[in-house]
Amino acid sequence: MKDTEKLEGKWQVVEMPDLVDDYLDLTPDPHVYLKVISSKEVDGTYEFGAQSGELNGQIEKTKENQFVLTFTLEGEDEMDPVHGFGTATLIDDNTLKGEMRYHRSDTYRFTWKRVG
Repeated sequence: MKDTEKLEGKWQVVEMPDLVDDYLDLTPDPHVYLKVISSKEVDGTYEFGAQSGELNGQIEKTKENQFVLTFTLEGEDEMDPVHGFGTATLIDDNTLKGEMRYHRSDTYRFTWKRVG
């Protein structure tokens, strides 16, 4: 397995502290799917709460040997179009932490846990 493939797979959205507590319960399976396209590029989809969409990003390795995913996103929030960008840092093999920033709108911090 290539190092960057550590990002590939299904990640459960387990925490979004900037949203109301039961927001994630609006989706039966709040998740993100990431697919590594090359050693530096990732495509994916997301679904949580009343939001869903696609993302595309670049993988970088920091001086501290952590993987950081920077990505753009495009989707819907309660059927309204949204787009923006985000970052996610691989904290350990099973945890990504970061934030999503919607253009001229909200910023959401998140924690994703690997499920597959």
